[in-house]
Parts: sequence; C-alpha cells; structure tokens
Amino acid sequence: MKAHFSSKQKKIYLLLAAVFLAGIFGVVYWLDSRPYSPAPDEFAVRVQLDVKEDIGLLIYDYEINGHKYSGGISNADRSLLKRGEQVILVFCKDELAAEGDVIDMNIRFRIITEYTDPNFENIYPEEITRYLDPLSLTFRFGETYDFTVTGGRETGYTVTFRE
Repeated sequence: MKAHFSSKQKKIYLLLAAVFLAGIFGVVYWLDSRPYSPAPDEFAVRVQLDVKEDIGLLIYDYEINGHKYSGGISNADRSLLKRGEQVILVFCKDELAAEGDVIDMNIRFRIITEYTDPNFENIYPEEITRYLDPLSLTFRFGETYDFTVTGGRETGYTVTFRE
C-alpha cells in the first residue's frame, strides 16, 4: 500500500529535512572551528605566520634529552602556507619518551621559501632555506604555546615566543 502525501505535507517534510540537515552542518562547523586543545599527554605549539609572503614549508628541528628530531608541515595539495595562517604542531609524551609533566626542548624553525616536496630527512636546498634563531624552552604537557614568525625572504625571519 502506497502512502499518499498532500502537497502541504510534502512541503512540511522537506522543511523538516532541511532544518535537520542545517543542524547537522551547524554542529560539524562548530566542532571544526573550536581551537585545538591538547590532551593531558601532549602539548601543542601554535605558530602564527605573520610573514610578508606565502612560504613553502615550515620545518622544526628539536632536541630533547640529547636526542635530535625533525618535523615539518606543508599543504597536502602542494599549495603554499599562506601568510597570516596559523599552524598547530602537536608533541606527544610517548613519542618524546618523556616521563614527567614537563620537558625541556631546544627548537629551531626553518622556513623553506618555495614549495618543495617534503622528505623524511628534512634536507632542502640552502638557497631556499632560511634559519630562525634557536629557542630553549620548557613545555608542560596539556598546555598550548604560541609562537609568531615574522619577516620575509629578503629581510629574514624571526620567531618570538609569547608567554
């Protein structure tokens, strides 16, 4: 037996479906727009790129307890990281072999001025690599730390840590 709906009923069901879908999209947008909050076993580093031009990659070399590591961030679609963009780096306690609630880290950022395919060694041509001054900091797990990178290709780049 087929159900027959009047034109008015169809409009009501379509309106309810539209409201339901709008609600779902609203929740997804809200969840996606919340600032990142690290778990108790990780800390986050927010890097604000207040630079004069877009950049290819942001590389970070760091040392903890005599062990050297390196990481980086780029866009998967091979586009440049935009000036004014904010990137978040997350460091996990297990990956760092940390035992306490705090960790001392030496960190140095590098800007790769042009897009280059990332590689596991984080070795890039010197002519497109700009080194920023190294920092020695103490990080507490469960916290977020803010850094700002300023400058440009011609004048050089600077990183500041906002306490």
